[in-house]
Amino acid sequence: MLKKLLVVIGAVALIPAGSAFGGDKYPERPIKVVVPFSAGGGGDYIARSWSNELSQVLKQPVIIENKGGGGTVIGTQQVASADPDGYTVLFVSQAIAANPYLRANMPYETPGSFAPVAKLITYGMGFAANAQAPYNNVQELIAYGKQNPDKLTVATGGEGSATDLAAGQFIDATGIKMVKVPFKGSGAAATAVASGHVDLVFTGMSQLKPLIDGNRVKLLATSGEKRMTSLANVPTVAEQGFPGFNAVVWWGVLAPAGTPVAVVEKLNQALKTSLADPEVKKRLDVIDGVIEVSSPAEYAAFIKSEMAKFSKLIGPDAKK
Repeated sequence: MLKKLLVVIGAVALIPAGSAFGGDKYPERPIKVVVPFSAGGGGDYIARSWSNELSQVLKQPVIIENKGGGGTVIGTQQVASADPDGYTVLFVSQAIAANPYLRANMPYETPGSFAPVAKLITYGMGFAANAQAPYNNVQELIAYGKQNPDKLTVATGGEGSATDLAAGQFIDATGIKMVKVPFKGSGAAATAVASGHVDLVFTGMSQLKPLIDGNRVKLLATSGEKRMTSLANVPTVAEQGFPGFNAVVWWGVLAPAGTPVAVVEKLNQALKTSLADPEVKKRLDVIDGVIEVSSPAEYAAFIKSEMAKFSKLIGPDAKK
């Protein structure tokens, strides 16, 4: 028995570094990308904008799985609990950095439960109202809100989502009262505004453009520091009386903690190649998406900086 054991140990010792244990053969089966938002929302659109190209680069199917609910916690926990082998990863927004300050008793740790792979995309949002609303810009909205206190509502893609955080920033910056109405994803939030059930929404242009084209919603502003290239005639919130207002969305990929460094690096390089594809850029032009694929180390540092920002923005007493 001892002789057989020594043979096995010797065989393992001879496996070269960078082999299957380190990612040399990775991937050998389909890769699942968990999007912790419902289908039809901004995260779903963006993940699908590059998933086919990633599949071609890695020569394996890339499957998008929508796992909305719990303010992204349900889908995020699924990835935190997955095997750290690179076959289940998370496509996530700044909710990953905000949730620790919004929720008590989180079922995972940020950043400890994850291995950062890459920050991919940043973009501003549109700030839209129902097409029949009696205001056409931010100043008119504020005047209406003051005349109609406690009447305005703003749809969000769920607590802790980028849309929710943008709405919170707007309320803080303007002092206007609005009741936040959470939905399971930004697509459903935008539809609620188009249908007249909710007054306002911050969300990506992938959701808003079809509704604008159909004359169901209208843009009051955009949320970034600068005007969107494709909406050069639409002023930002900052330009309409609130200098410094800047509510942008970012998306990146995380793997479970313990995923081999070689696998993380292979995923990172594959994402860089995929997002450099001209067709991907064309799809992301719809939302004025800025593609900036970071290194794993850069993404880890960025998440920590975002957590520090949200710690100050949200405050210590917000946890539920």
